[in-house]
Amino acid sequence: MTTSNPVLCGSIASRPSQFGITMHNAGYTALGVPFTYVAFGTQNTREAVLGMRYLGMRGLGVSMPHKIEIMQHLDEIDETAARIGAVNTVVNEDGRLTGYNTDWIGAVRALQEQVDLAGKRSIVIGAGGAARAIVFGLTREGSQVTVYNRTVDKGEALARDFGARCGGGLAELAAIQDYDILVNGTSVGFYAPDESILPPSALEAGAVVLDVVFIPPRSRLVRDAESRGCVAISGIRMLVHQAAYQFELYTGQQAPLEVMERAFLEKISRS
Repeated sequence: MTTSNPVLCGSIASRPSQFGITMHNAGYTALGVPFTYVAFGTQNTREAVLGMRYLGMRGLGVSMPHKIEIMQHLDEIDETAARIGAVNTVVNEDGRLTGYNTDWIGAVRALQEQVDLAGKRSIVIGAGGAARAIVFGLTREGSQVTVYNRTVDKGEALARDFGARCGGGLAELAAIQDYDILVNGTSVGFYAPDESILPPSALEAGAVVLDVVFIPPRSRLVRDAESRGCVAISGIRMLVHQAAYQFELYTGQQAPLEVMERAFLEKISRS
C-alpha cells in the first residue's frame, strides 16, 4: 500500500475551506500524532477517489457536491451511511476505502450533552442532507421525530424513510408546541445573522434548540432561543463533534474536542 510521511488526511469540496484544516491539524498537534490535513477543491468525485487511493491518503472528508456520488466509487459503505444515503467521511484501511457518515454523530453528541434523547419529542426542520442525517440519528436514539419542510412531499418522504412523521410545511411552524427538542436542519441563517427559520413565539421555554448554522457562531435562532428560555446549541458544536469522530476514525485515538473547538473559534474570529 502507498503511504505518506506524515500521514495524509484531507477533504474534497467544490470550494475548499480552512475549517477542517484548522480543527484536524490542531488535534494532531495536541496529541503529537504524525498526521497532516489538507483541503482540495474539485468537481470530479471519481478522480478524487483515485487520488486518495494512489497517494495512500488515510482519511477524506467529503462535502457537497460529492456526498452521494462518492458512494459508487468506494469498496464498502458503513451501514449507517447506507441508510442515510450519503457519505461525508472515507477511511483507507490498507487500500480498501470505506465510507461513513459522521453528520448524525455530530448532531446526536451535541444534543446528548444537554438532554437524553430517548422518548423525547423532537422537531426537525428541513429535508436535505443535514436534516436527513439528524432525523436518522434522533430516531436511532429513540426520539419521536416530526419533520417540517418547505416542500411537504420531500418532508413526508424523509419521515417515511426513518419511521418519523411529517407535520407539514414551514407555515405550520408558527403553531408548533409540546416538543422537547427542535433542530434547524436548513441553511436559513447561514451568513445571515438577522434571519431565522421560525418566529421567536414558536420557541418553548425549556426546550433544547440546535441550529446547524455555524456562521455566525450565534445565529438569530440561537439568540432567540436563549431569550425565550431555551437551551441553545450552536451549529459549531455539531460541526466539531462530527470532525472529532472523523479524527477518531483516522487516528484510532480519542479526539481532543475542546482543542479542536477552540481552534475553530479562533479561526472564525480572525476571518
